[in-house]
Amino acid sequence: MQTPLIMAVEPDPRQAAQLSALFRRQFQAELVLAGSTAAAMAQLHGRIPELVLTSALIQPRDEVELIAWLRGLGAKGSHVQTVTIPTLANGAPQEASRGGGGLFGREKPAPSAPDSCDPAVFADWISIYLDLASTHREEASHA
Repeated sequence: MQTPLIMAVEPDPRQAAQLSALFRRQFQAELVLAGSTAAAMAQLHGRIPELVLTSALIQPRDEVELIAWLRGLGAKGSHVQTVTIPTLANGAPQEASRGGGGLFGREKPAPSAPDSCDPAVFADWISIYLDLASTHREEASHA
């Protein structure tokens, strides 16, 4: 069985670093990670990935380019799974307050964090999508 190829478009450097670390720890897969669709496709060197991950905040031009590329693959790309990358939790606990009581003894509440996904949960979903891609590719090769 060949090593799965995954293309990820993530312009946020923090998210990209977390994604890269997650793949190093959890998967026997080749990750092509770039900040734009064009840069990611250039790194593929004509290969077709099993999975395409895209940022929730992908630029419209990147989205258009990605859709056109996927459609252009035709039957060769029918196995490709696409997934939106959630905001990954970084695991750092948030401060409950700024401490010191502040002016007049009032504590300042910690800023609210956006909803985020546990990287382990995201890894489980990636495994499912990779299995789906493998199954679809296998079925297509027998057809």
